[in-house]
Amino acid sequence: MTIQRSSDGRSRLWTGTFCILILVNICSSMALQMTVPIVAKYAISLGASLKFASAIASVMSFAGLLMCPFAGAIADRVNRKWLYVIASAAYGLCIISHFAVRDPVQLLLLRLLTGFAFSFTNLTIIAYSATYVPQDRYGEGVGYITLSTFAAQALGPGMGAYLLEHFGYSAAFASAGCFSLLSALTVVFISYEDVRRSVGKYKFSLRSLIEPRLLVFSLLAALYSMANGLVSTFMVLIGDERNIANVALFFTVYSLLMVLGRPVYGKLLDKKGVYFILFPSYLLSGLGLAAVGLSATLAAVLAAAVLMALGQGSGVPSVQAHCVRYMGKERAGVATSTCQIGQHVGNTIAPWLGGQMVSSFGYTATFCGFGAAMLTIGWAAMALQYRVIDRLPGAPSIPE
Repeated sequence: MTIQRSSDGRSRLWTGTFCILILVNICSSMALQMTVPIVAKYAISLGASLKFASAIASVMSFAGLLMCPFAGAIADRVNRKWLYVIASAAYGLCIISHFAVRDPVQLLLLRLLTGFAFSFTNLTIIAYSATYVPQDRYGEGVGYITLSTFAAQALGPGMGAYLLEHFGYSAAFASAGCFSLLSALTVVFISYEDVRRSVGKYKFSLRSLIEPRLLVFSLLAALYSMANGLVSTFMVLIGDERNIANVALFFTVYSLLMVLGRPVYGKLLDKKGVYFILFPSYLLSGLGLAAVGLSATLAAVLAAAVLMALGQGSGVPSVQAHCVRYMGKERAGVATSTCQIGQHVGNTIAPWLGGQMVSSFGYTATFCGFGAAMLTIGWAAMALQYRVIDRLPGAPSIPE
């Protein structure tokens, strides 16, 4: 694929195709975000208990954890354009099919199938989009692509809830599914140059599913997702216990700063390298978690939101972009899946582990402890990657 350059000699990022891909990502994310607030409620309307409804709502994450390594390997072996089209169409049809189920067990099985389709959609779109991002601008490009998720998070839940309230479950699920189908249809008309190398017969191996040199970055991604999971699960409960009014403003400030910072962090990643971003990122994230645990007023909560946004906002997209650049476009699938395994693990264990610690030690000790652990483990893991793994023979030459 020919790389276009701007007047200052830099590789051109903002092509027409890249702009269309931003819209494709928004549509794909809307399909997910529109259903987030209504699945558990729908399960209860079918007769599920609250506990079973919660399991139904979370089964997609479990499916994603199971399928993520296989999705990455497949994305590196087949044409990513058509893999995305098929997966996104299947995902959309699964969502539309939700209103046809008649009992909670059927819904559980359908959500599991939906999770399998989504795992391919979610992973392939990043690997596919990387084809259109110049290598020297991966940080900035992937940052903008993942930024589209925040646009969907801002619009999707409200739209899904509105459609449910005024038109019912059928309209809500059908509209969400149509966003995914629209995403698939748009990609059909985008020209694509297959970046796969000429390969012989496929040989199954652990390395074909997971890239060992990226396992540290998978751990780093898990730390970020655990921090997000803890805050999302317990912030409102902390506000209730400590009588902090309007504690939900934490998420408003957090999301706004995450959006505003993405382009800046991407450019820094491209110019300075991933470690320039991650070392302060883990410091800020750790301090942010501790600040949440110590918060007693709304002002303290908002200060914690600023720290968390600066830490998480710079670190999460940087890890994702670095993994793709580390392995190159040919293995972008496995690079993305290795990173996402950590994210799935963190999302799965954070609420459970946090609940156990809060029950035993309280909110302050739990959040301060997680903050200290995030800083210590994050810095130790990066030192191992930087001092040992990145210096092994065959490691790619990229900015440090």
